[in-house]
Amino acid sequence: MLRKSATAWLAATVLTALAATAAAQPLGFQAVPRDAFPVFDDPKMLSAAEAEKQEVIFDRDVIIGVAHNGEAKAYPITIMGVHELGNDTIGGVPIAVSW
Repeated sequence: MLRKSATAWLAATVLTALAATAAAQPLGFQAVPRDAFPVFDDPKMLSAAEAEKQEVIFDRDVIIGVAHNGEAKAYPITIMGVHELGNDTIGGVPIAVSW
């Protein structure tokens, strides 16, 4: 889970970008600026116990889970909401994770 300061910064950044874009768009149309959500590549993975210890994820969090060739990974929605798209490999196969 994002720390409060990171969440506040992200919200302010997105809202500022949306406001600037909305000013240049016709009334009622709001576009998200290009690259507003950075794509992640080969993210560092933690064990479930370590992620909970570092308060990166909590029991109540929803995840996208992927398993292949005996390997399993979890992508928390709280993190995917910031990135929306990620590139990774699992079980030796490249994947794209999207939210």
